[in-house]
Amino acid sequence: MPDAILLDWSMPIMNGLDFVRALRREHEGRKPVVVFCSTENDAEHIGEALRSGANEFIMKPFDADIIESKFAEVGLI
Repeated sequence: MPDAILLDWSMPIMNGLDFVRALRREHEGRKPVVVFCSTENDAEHIGEALRSGANEFIMKPFDADIIESKFAEVGLI
């Protein structure tokens, strides 16, 4: 398993919510830190991502400083 996953809400084949839910059910699936990103920035969407297994949430658009800050918040840096 990777240490971290930067995960988009909208992806082809499987959306981000389905992916993180499936990941968390896998053996060692709790290991990766998942940082969810999306243009959906209302409290309902953020809460759904976190309840589904994401560790943190970033709103699009974002830059390298924001990613670094979020990774630091979850202990990756």
